[in-house]
Amino acid sequence: MGTGIPLGYMLARSRRIFKHQMAAEFRNKEIDLSFEQFVILKLLNSNAEFIQQDLADRLQKDKSIIVRHINCLLDHQFVVRITNKEDKRKKNLALTHNGIEILNRMNELAVDVSNKLLSGVTEHELEIFKYVLTKIQDNGDTDEEMYNCGNKEK
Repeated sequence: MGTGIPLGYMLARSRRIFKHQMAAEFRNKEIDLSFEQFVILKLLNSNAEFIQQDLADRLQKDKSIIVRHINCLLDHQFVVRITNKEDKRKKNLALTHNGIEILNRMNELAVDVSNKLLSGVTEHELEIFKYVLTKIQDNGDTDEEMYNCGNKEK
């Protein structure tokens, strides 16, 4: 379908631009966390019980990378480990009050970055864009729950 710029390239570039814009905003607001740590906080806020392996699976990242991110979040006291009720060997991860507060600040920045990047895009164009993205995801037979970042309504 068309000979223009490949879709995969456009999607990856758009994600990279968003990620870099978010990182810049975090630095500007003196938030010493990465985009990946933001995603982890969002997942932990989704009502699901996660252990480190679950996060590694969900984010399709090596467990050692996830451990480094979690250790940073623990050091900042944004998450805690809680013993799993069914399996005492497992430790669930949960947001602390500080974690919820920083996530709320980061979510506000995400809205600001999204609005900046969508300047000049009409509501109609945005709806079409979302519709097309949904079709691509459906066609890819992706398990949406697996990649959902836990947009829990407040």
